[in-house]
Amino acid sequence: MEASRVDRREFILAGVATGIAVATPLNYAAIARGRRRPRAEQGAFLHGISSGQPRPNGIELWTRLSEIDRTSHLTLEVARDPGFHHVIRREGVLAKKHHDFTVHARIGGLSPDNEYFYRFHTRGTDSVVGRFRTLPPPDSNRQIRIGFFSCQDHEAGYYTAHAALAQEQDLDLVLCLGDYIYERHYYNGPVARVDHTGVNGDGNVQTLAEYRQKYRFYQTDPNLQAMHAAFPFVSVWDDHEVEDNYAGDGPDSIQPDVTKENNGTPRRVPFEQRRRNGYTAFFESMPRQDFGPNIVYGSLRLGKMVELLITDERRYRDPQPCNDHLLAPCPDDEAPGHTMLGDRQKRWFKSALTSSRATWKLWGSEVMVMSLDTAAPTATTAGAHANPDQWDGYSFERKEILTDALNKHVKNLVVLSGDIHTFIAGNLTTTGGVTGQRVGTELVGGSITSLGLADFLGVPPATLEALCQTADKHTIFAEFVKHGYCVVTAKSNELIGEFKAVDTTQQPTATPSTIARFRVPNGTPSIQQI
Repeated sequence: MEASRVDRREFILAGVATGIAVATPLNYAAIARGRRRPRAEQGAFLHGISSGQPRPNGIELWTRLSEIDRTSHLTLEVARDPGFHHVIRREGVLAKKHHDFTVHARIGGLSPDNEYFYRFHTRGTDSVVGRFRTLPPPDSNRQIRIGFFSCQDHEAGYYTAHAALAQEQDLDLVLCLGDYIYERHYYNGPVARVDHTGVNGDGNVQTLAEYRQKYRFYQTDPNLQAMHAAFPFVSVWDDHEVEDNYAGDGPDSIQPDVTKENNGTPRRVPFEQRRRNGYTAFFESMPRQDFGPNIVYGSLRLGKMVELLITDERRYRDPQPCNDHLLAPCPDDEAPGHTMLGDRQKRWFKSALTSSRATWKLWGSEVMVMSLDTAAPTATTAGAHANPDQWDGYSFERKEILTDALNKHVKNLVVLSGDIHTFIAGNLTTTGGVTGQRVGTELVGGSITSLGLADFLGVPPATLEALCQTADKHTIFAEFVKHGYCVVTAKSNELIGEFKAVDTTQQPTATPSTIARFRVPNGTPSIQQI
């Protein structure tokens, strides 16, 4: 996922400030401005560090510096060892006030498939040490391991799953499929996890200052910081980075009154401005750059083994059909032209998917692609889709994309998805359910803390399990209560998926375990539980 722009002016200033030779004519006005920017004397690294947008020869490194009041210089070091005896890069970077004192440093000239360590300094304080591995070169046949997660509502519980994720071995990257923050209160959990962000202290954030406060609040969590320090991080937003179930240029279709959120709460900020605020804070707080005007979709090639294709399923979508009512029949989800991806992104995705030469095509989808039905299909009727906010609400476009992949003989398509706070594994067909033709498989990776369908709907887990067995025969596994993440290992002959959960999110520590393992053979669109 290539960054589209380099901030040349800031690069020049950082180079001048630290004595780095830059092959460009001197800009004396820029030098004068740079001299007015102080060297940070102290400051505090309260929100951790992270790496992202990995490439074979480069990485994006991030931190936020607190307890300063204007744009300031600090130092970044990259080394080949955790003790920093072999430092290969030392350069000045800026904590920019107009970006909430965050640092985004793009580092190039690294060796493919190598381990590096990094840290930031002021004159008097040091950050923790982070680690990353650059991606393998394009001709590499080595296996690839990716961890992925979604839905980490702070109030719902402790990030015990992140503590476990940080201890995983040899992950090439961690993928977040959205809901990194929650913009308002949803769940009751431990008293110590109550969210008092926002001008009213109730967790509801709408202005840019409030979204920045929300990210700072989440990123003080030590387990989240440990995960970020351990592995490169790739992220995409879902809805809660802005507002629950928003759709494209407007809010959730369940609320006809544009002056209110979908829970009936009066707005303090118009939706369009709120969305801009959420997007700005997202880019500031992630180890990544904006690929264009708020563009987050793209692909990442990991050697010969994997191409990771990530779609944005919020910014371009049409409103949810049938006013986004859950558990209700909705004939409008088959409407031609009703889009989740938008025309431009859809053209890109279909082309990228069908032209990829990687052994495994992993589709990072924020919402579930397989159908989730409340009634089994018959010979004459389809099942009744339960959730129009996921791909079931955009089933015409889903069929178009997956039929194109089938007709163009795409092999080894595996969807990695989140959103519904449930572990699910199954076979993906052109219709999403059992009535279509097999085209791939899907792993839905549960949630870090956010409550599952059983708790959220007030339905016993056994009832939901029975429903899956009756209505969703394309699924082979579902777990509605536990919280955690998924790890996929892509090899030349198979892909292994592991659902990993913790025994509690209601206490500060927990024991992790693997609750299910799956295998997808190379060349066969069929998932098997091991």
